[in-house]
Amino acid sequence: MHCIVLVKQVPDVSNIPEDAWDREKGTLRRGLLDSVLNPLDLHALTFARRITAADPEARTVYLTMGPPQAREVLVDCLSRAPGEAVLLTDRAMGGADTVATAYSLAQAIRRIETELFGGDRNYVIVSGMQSVDGDTAQVPPQLAEDLGIDQIAYAQDVHTDPVLKFRRIGAAGTEDVVPTRFPVLVTVTACTDTLYAGFAAARAARSSAIHTWSAADVGATPDKVGIKGSRTTVYRIFSPSEDRAKQCVMVADAADLVRRVQAKYRLATGGPAAHEEGAYALDGKEPTYRGEFWLLAEREGDGLKSVSLELLGKARELADLVGEKVGVVLPCDVAGDLPSELIGRGADAVYALEHPMLATFSPIPFKAAVAALVNERHPQVMLFGATPMGRELAPRIAYACDSGLTADCTKLEIGDHTKGGNALVGILKQTRPALGGNIMATIMTKDSPTQMATVRPGVFKVPPRDDARRGEVVRIVPDLPTDLVGPDVTAVESFVSKVNIRDAKIIVSGGHGIRSKGDFDRLLQPLAQSLEHLLGDEAKVGASRHAVEDGFRSHDYQVGQTGQTVAPKLYVAVGISGAVQHVSGMQMSDTVVAINKDPRARIFNYADFGIVGDLETVVPQLTRAAQEAR
Repeated sequence: MHCIVLVKQVPDVSNIPEDAWDREKGTLRRGLLDSVLNPLDLHALTFARRITAADPEARTVYLTMGPPQAREVLVDCLSRAPGEAVLLTDRAMGGADTVATAYSLAQAIRRIETELFGGDRNYVIVSGMQSVDGDTAQVPPQLAEDLGIDQIAYAQDVHTDPVLKFRRIGAAGTEDVVPTRFPVLVTVTACTDTLYAGFAAARAARSSAIHTWSAADVGATPDKVGIKGSRTTVYRIFSPSEDRAKQCVMVADAADLVRRVQAKYRLATGGPAAHEEGAYALDGKEPTYRGEFWLLAEREGDGLKSVSLELLGKARELADLVGEKVGVVLPCDVAGDLPSELIGRGADAVYALEHPMLATFSPIPFKAAVAALVNERHPQVMLFGATPMGRELAPRIAYACDSGLTADCTKLEIGDHTKGGNALVGILKQTRPALGGNIMATIMTKDSPTQMATVRPGVFKVPPRDDARRGEVVRIVPDLPTDLVGPDVTAVESFVSKVNIRDAKIIVSGGHGIRSKGDFDRLLQPLAQSLEHLLGDEAKVGASRHAVEDGFRSHDYQVGQTGQTVAPKLYVAVGISGAVQHVSGMQMSDTVVAINKDPRARIFNYADFGIVGDLETVVPQLTRAAQEAR
């Protein structure tokens, strides 16, 4: 079994020098950051090594796209595991968004298959789930869509005996997935083993021949690469509204910290409501886009996921500003009473895509059904939840509909923009964190029939239900060929939530820095209870991914990219290092307190208040101080 490993050179967001910030413009000078191999791609290397180890005839090819200096990440890969390398580099490819990047990489993979693999399609494409600079996770599914192959997302482990099998985080829990056709693309979110570079291997890698291909070499159409082929453009890049790296107040005394937290908590606005936008008026201007505002509804058991209702409320708000209707796309086998729920929450029309193949989520049939409807009816906006399902499905739908897509949005607004003499009126401005949350970027769609975005759960409010509302239910039976069935999937562990920490106003989360499950319970629960009594709001205990993997808490309690996204008034991070995957799930918190024995822990970059010290000492002191303050 051959492997193609997608790797990327990224800026080192864990070490941003002060002079890299342009404080006046609110931008980051990326050229002043060190370049490294994307951390999640290191896990992809391990996966590839395991897949090819059993077959002496298997070939491993490392593929990257970037400027000439991106050759360094290929040398790094070759130093860790033997193989071949391809550098896809061309000035014409500069400035590419995910659509243009996926197309270019797909063209390179076709040449690798033909020339290096001799036409053999028995191979696996492996990549990190996402890159830390873009944080979109869109390129792999869009690449799979271009190649017309299956994707196995959020993989955590791989086994080759007796058959190739991947363990992954699915939409409803942990699953074992066996590919039924090749090639297949696998995105990796975690792995226990890391391959390290050896001295002799590193020296040999320096002298290795690396294939260097241009856009023309892979047969790329000029209008589909780089800026010309992109479907989104960056409207604005700016620092977060609170520069946590500068404003984190380091406090030495637990009682002082409690006083500061208590004072700031009283001023908190209540989380998600702070992100709602003011009114917008067309004032007689002709909008750039026409059509309904749509969202994709995700089912959960017999009901709907909360994020779908959150999106419905926001879509209703935005559509009203430009006088358009709201439509909800509901893939299912039987819609039941769900259309009534959606209409009561604000939908004008529910498009129920009813088909047996849509009973449970599978990306290819879902994509086929939804993309066909989008291409037929042309909504001006299409929103998805940034859930495991949404992050896997939305990029494929956007690619199939030739539309731009912005990932993990935390703010949506209608506005105007003029650039280069072109006036854009009533367009969707989509704001999201990037570079590990170190900057914010506002993105606009261009050259696309539909503006698409995924939105993080917990950002917007669920609208109240009005049973007096009336709307249209459009029932559609999509034409889905039977060969759209994907890999064989076997459930291992259900993530059906027994607890919901997302609605808590106060969350105390523990990480890898806590040494045992006993310490986790002994330290965190009393702190949460004392803060609950002091501040008068419900407090719950959460956990980082490492704490869940250590067995301190179940997945229900996990905060982060593969757990729950939360936006409490107060978030207390105890023994959490501040990895990008965790920060992405809690950075919308109003106030963040970090407790860590390492003064250089990255979590302090996102905290309003910090205290350095041993958890065994600091946490009980903080608990007592909160009890005494009450």
